[in-house]
Amino acid sequence: MTDESVMISAEILDSGINVSSADPLIGTLELISSKDEVIEVTMNRRNAENLIGILVEFLALGQGSDAPKNTSNRPPCSEFELVAGAEIEPGSSGL
Repeated sequence: MTDESVMISAEILDSGINVSSADPLIGTLELISSKDEVIEVTMNRRNAENLIGILVEFLALGQGSDAPKNTSNRPPCSEFELVAGAEIEPGSSGL
């Protein structure tokens, strides 16, 4: 048995992720290969979290016009921003 690797170029289809289960979270991410073949990547919560981490690391490497930027309409979070739903005692600064 020989160990041969084949490199396939593919792009993410615009269809997003097809969710087949919400609990546990399971879905399929569809890619289209350079040979017009659909490749289905099974996703679960762990895989999705790993993918997000990898994508954030990739985006952080951008320079010039591809440099990381704040994409939301609000300013970046501060370390003292309150968590939604957190209770604060009256007269407390919340810090």
